[in-house]
Amino acid sequence: MHWWRRFVSMTIMLAALAAAGCGSSKTASTEAGFRYATAGLVPVFPVSSSAGGATGALASFASDALAVDLDRHLPRGTRAVAWSLAHPVAVYGSLHARRPERTFPVHDQFGMTQVFLVKRAIPHWLDVYLPSRPNDSTGWIRSSSVELTLDRYEVEVNVARHELTTLRAGRAVMHATVGVGKPATPTPHGLFYIVESLKVVPSTGPYGTYAFGLSSHSNVLKRFGTGDAQIALHGTDEPRSIGRNWSNGCVHLPDRVADWLARTLPLGTPVQIS
Repeated sequence: MHWWRRFVSMTIMLAALAAAGCGSSKTASTEAGFRYATAGLVPVFPVSSSAGGATGALASFASDALAVDLDRHLPRGTRAVAWSLAHPVAVYGSLHARRPERTFPVHDQFGMTQVFLVKRAIPHWLDVYLPSRPNDSTGWIRSSSVELTLDRYEVEVNVARHELTTLRAGRAVMHATVGVGKPATPTPHGLFYIVESLKVVPSTGPYGTYAFGLSSHSNVLKRFGTGDAQIALHGTDEPRSIGRNWSNGCVHLPDRVADWLARTLPLGTPVQIS
């Protein structure tokens, strides 16, 4: 398809989402199906199998210990993130399993590198959080199948207070008021992480300027269209939703906050929702 036909198709789809009240209180609709294979959601990060950065320090650190509690041994406010390399990442249910339970592709549907937040490490193996149902799922992957980086950022969302806080090395660097899920479609609680960072084109629709897909999924809605009810942090065209229980589970951000997060947070950044 020629580029202009793709553009027209993208524009029509985004207009249809907006008309349907995606992410708003107008209908129960489309926010729950965040995973739209839509040309209007453009990856912020270039496609790459190399995460770069501080991989060597953590790789040697992990191989020196029989069991590593990363929360205790890494620098304050720092988490490890595993990035897929040239081959799909096999996930095992236990260290004794002979065959993997599932395999994740190198890149997701938006072309971004698959990432996993690391829970703990032992020689040759990593226990990681998975971007799949049920929420808080974990599994074991071979350390040789991924590249490791250190992330000093963390996002905390307090649902009751409608408050989002971004921390760097354990210190708060940004506070914002946000919108959260309605009582019928609450925002899930737990430790999640950013798996997708997407610029929205045009930026006048229900996702605002940027959307950040999380490893979390709705506990109420199972499917929407072709999506799997993935939860996201995203901008909004409904300013009234900020500070209120408004959404179908996603966290609504003022666009200025979404812009700041897009400039600041790497993939894999942990998001604690409580």
